[in-house]
Amino acid sequence: MKRIISILSCALALMTAVSCDWFELDNQEGWNAKVQGKILDAKTGQPVQSEQGASITVIEQGWTDPVSGNPISQNQSWRIKNDGTYRNDLVFAGDYVMNTVSGANFVADPVSFKLNKGDNTVDFTVNPYCRILNPVVTYEGGKIKATFTIEAGISQVNNIGTVYLCVYPDRFVRNGYNKCKNDPGAMTKNVTPDGKTQVTLYVDTQLDKNADEFQYNRPHYIRIAAVGAHYSIVPEWTEEVTTDEFDMEAYLAAGMPEDWWNYFKKITVVHPAEYANDGSINVSNAYNYSPVYKLENGTITEVTDW
Repeated sequence: MKRIISILSCALALMTAVSCDWFELDNQEGWNAKVQGKILDAKTGQPVQSEQGASITVIEQGWTDPVSGNPISQNQSWRIKNDGTYRNDLVFAGDYVMNTVSGANFVADPVSFKLNKGDNTVDFTVNPYCRILNPVVTYEGGKIKATFTIEAGISQVNNIGTVYLCVYPDRFVRNGYNKCKNDPGAMTKNVTPDGKTQVTLYVDTQLDKNADEFQYNRPHYIRIAAVGAHYSIVPEWTEEVTTDEFDMEAYLAAGMPEDWWNYFKKITVVHPAEYANDGSINVSNAYNYSPVYKLENGTITEVTDW
């Protein structure tokens, strides 16, 4: 019993000696700032329409490596709403730099800004790869119709490779969420981005391939998606391709060598010339978008309550 009491006494003494460290509260100040704003088109002053999951990269300044003492950057991704606005209520006051990364549907120079404690509003001015101008979306005779023009947002964009009229039973409609992608009237290619060439796309809700989607009377959401980039002619080129056919006769005649994989037959494939994104800008083929429209009971309205 004395031994147990002695052990307990030692343990108690140890806890007493370190209790201040164990139970000391963290005095690091928590998030003390909020920020909201818009991603604005440098030409039109209007928000650049985006898609679910899009973001800007923001770098918090003023951090140093505790070992080397060298400055380090703390990257953050701030999500953008479909209408080109954003909000983040869990940030620290301090100095920041906004710096876009690959995958965005716009280009922008890095910009420094400061957040103060409390509420902040910070808008960012950017140049989209392309602009969908004056969209008019109507519904008549079972057809969804969209008429618009497309303009290059930066000088390097010389072609709009693909344009879709996207329809989906959810307001987050986009190129990847499109139930009518196989409708022949809902897609076009190689549009001149001069802001003058009129484009008209249709989705026929009575088409057989759309019948399953429109069999129920439920709301549908509509959006125009366009990808702008620099396109150039890729010349015809040839490629030697290994087939799945093994040349057993040649393999045996050679005495069954160890490099057996070299005895699969090969063919020459000719790739024709094509007009394609040369990768100089918009490598990821990011889409630019129109606002989102809602079709319900035959009526089209623009979605604004993001």
